[in-house]
Amino acid sequence: MNSSLKHLILSLLIIPLFFSCQSNKIEKHSLDGIIQGSYYHIVYYSTYSQHQDAKKDIAKLFKQIDKSVSLWEEGSIINQINKNLDPVLDTIFIECFTKSQEISALSSGSLDCTVGSLVEKHGFAAKQREKISQKEIDSLLQYVGYKTVSIENKRLKKKYPQTKIDLNAIAQGYTTDKISELLISKDIKNFIVDITGEVRASGKKENNKSWLCAIEQPSDSANQERQYDTYIELNNSSIVTSGSYRKYYVDENGEKKSHTIDPKTGKSVEHTLLSVSVITENAILADGLATSFMVMGLEKAKEFLKDYPDLKAHFIYWENNQYQTYTTANLINSLKSLN
Repeated sequence: MNSSLKHLILSLLIIPLFFSCQSNKIEKHSLDGIIQGSYYHIVYYSTYSQHQDAKKDIAKLFKQIDKSVSLWEEGSIINQINKNLDPVLDTIFIECFTKSQEISALSSGSLDCTVGSLVEKHGFAAKQREKISQKEIDSLLQYVGYKTVSIENKRLKKKYPQTKIDLNAIAQGYTTDKISELLISKDIKNFIVDITGEVRASGKKENNKSWLCAIEQPSDSANQERQYDTYIELNNSSIVTSGSYRKYYVDENGEKKSHTIDPKTGKSVEHTLLSVSVITENAILADGLATSFMVMGLEKAKEFLKDYPDLKAHFIYWENNQYQTYTTANLINSLKSLN
């Protein structure tokens, strides 16, 4: 065999080996975009082939979730329900609704997916805000109550046709968990998923460092630059922060109205609690509880936490003309200062 032929054969053997080594190399990948009326940011470490596979399936999952529980998707299942079209429910809707009902029962109704009409009127869903009177609030409140809705034979049963469903309080947390489960199923174990601020982390990032998540400081304006002075290391856990200082509107009297609606009064919550961050194993529970605590207010939330000592939470509230914080004892040592 001449030398030229030997070199050709050797080259043909080396090239696939080279590409095989490249395809098995673990690298950092990130995905960014818009989902459910806000942003998403996903970072993970994987091979190139895993990345291509995950990227495709994540995009597919986003579309499936939008078609099920997104108020921004015109023909979604949830919008069909709110038009009383009686659609057959898919697995996504059933899972999301069931978890919402569980957290509603746990929080004595502080979380309630039947506030859809009130959220619309206040202008916090995918609709324009309308001026709303106490009389209108009272007329809508009669159709609010998580116990008036249920699932039977893959269809949602409503006691009142006027009831409208809104799963936004947990839909992003649900999405975060489903993306996380998808990555794990593809043997991608080191990642952080952030869907509109609902965050879940697994494993480590480069150099075996923990994933970090900063907690935003309250601001006076929705347009004010975001500021952070506290962060937490996430070790196979989730953190969700719910606050009233960015999502609000200014009413005709010049007063800020929070996007968090109290299901019992039909009005925006009015108390000194500005934000709450909840840390749990999965994002959907943290999401639902963060909203529940914003409805309860600080004192009622603290009473609730006494019965669930394993839950971790960090509260920021306004008192004596300054920001104050309250942190559960099991979280104090985990919070770090950026200053």
